[in-house]
Amino acid sequence: MADEANGAALFTLCVENGPGRGREYPVQGEALTIGRSSSNAIALADPILSRHHCLVSVENGALMIEDQSSANGTIVNGSLIDGKTELKDGDAITLGDTILRVRDARHPATQHEVAPPVIDLGPAPVSQDKPPVASDPSPGGEAAPVVDLGFEKPEAADDVAKKPNWRPLVWGVAAIAVFAMAASVILRQPVETPVPVFTPPKPPAITPLEILYEKTEASTGGVFRYCMELSPAGVLSVEIDDLAEDRHVRKEAAVPSNRIERLARELDGSGFAHLSAKYEGVAPENVMNTLEITLVLGDNVKRSEVVNRVEPEVFRNVRETLETFGKNELGIWAIQFSRERLVELSKEALTRAGNFFDERGIDYGNLYKAIKRYEEAAFYLDTIDPKPDFYSDIVSGLATATEELDQRYEERRFLADRAINLKDWTTAASELRIIRELIPDRDDERHAEAGRKLLDVETRMKAKER
Repeated sequence: MADEANGAALFTLCVENGPGRGREYPVQGEALTIGRSSSNAIALADPILSRHHCLVSVENGALMIEDQSSANGTIVNGSLIDGKTELKDGDAITLGDTILRVRDARHPATQHEVAPPVIDLGPAPVSQDKPPVASDPSPGGEAAPVVDLGFEKPEAADDVAKKPNWRPLVWGVAAIAVFAMAASVILRQPVETPVPVFTPPKPPAITPLEILYEKTEASTGGVFRYCMELSPAGVLSVEIDDLAEDRHVRKEAAVPSNRIERLARELDGSGFAHLSAKYEGVAPENVMNTLEITLVLGDNVKRSEVVNRVEPEVFRNVRETLETFGKNELGIWAIQFSRERLVELSKEALTRAGNFFDERGIDYGNLYKAIKRYEEAAFYLDTIDPKPDFYSDIVSGLATATEELDQRYEERRFLADRAINLKDWTTAASELRIIRELIPDRDDERHAEAGRKLLDVETRMKAKER
């Protein structure tokens, strides 16, 4: 297009809400990245944004946006986008606490101040005043004909004194009837529902909870550091630095406010506020182990540190609670330990796996337990490179155990299905129960299938007994 060729901006992204409100970013032909990192073409100081959140570009005269696997996603006009999406003039882009409005330079209306949206509050209220008196409809201004209802009939003075005056009562009844008719007409009028005005979704309210937990293990062999932080904006981050193994890991994600509230309640009742500021012991030479936790609960701030000694029980409980919270929210677990500790845990899991595999003939479930221990041993080594020598034993053991379990399952399934076809309900029930013992995990479809068949078989057995 001509504008693009001349370097003129085809589109403009205006910051309507969030950090940098009021700024405008022109978008020409090149692709622009948006995110929290300063390396982005559009860098926004919004802590909820990912470092590289999304990408905008002009393709064939159209403005396109694509999410870059951000933690909280990219929202356009209230809907979470999936894949590359075209943007139109006036569209609202929500990124964390930031709202960007799209302006198309080719639309004249976008060159002026956009009038604020008019909110429809429904029809104006019906006036309760009496309707105005109609003008005289008679031609020539003549008086309208008067209908004689007999109220003005002259009567003798004696009759007037004797007869009651009914006119006030009649006019009162007439007035009540007119008022009732007017009220019924008003009540029958349909009430228009105001058209809702689109409002970009607001981020959830954040519980006033901040966390800083840091663990350091230092020796002549190296330094291992684990740091977990929950920011006031509800962003949880974990950093791992293992200098001995040159291992550096960082993960972060926004945490829903309801889960932060549950954690805040648990920490508030933990007794952490009553701990001393520091617990210090004596460690061997050239060794330094520290644990430091700082909690901000509302207006209350508490910091406690443990240096070269066993943790107090309350401190340990809070530390384990924080580590579990980090594991669940960020999907991490093993990275919080040093290489030496991970190798030790992996060896222990491998030993248990071998024991279960050797005893697979004693209990049907032992083979399945062996597989789970092999998987656990491999999990501990996921972030370690190069792998230790015994890693090959884990891989081969897992493959052997898995292959044997699949073979046993197929054999038992065949026997169960054959018994069902032969209406040998007793044998079928026995084989199906063995399958459920072979695979005790209720979430495994093989376990669930055997359970459904067993229920049907047991129903038939009871019907036969009757």
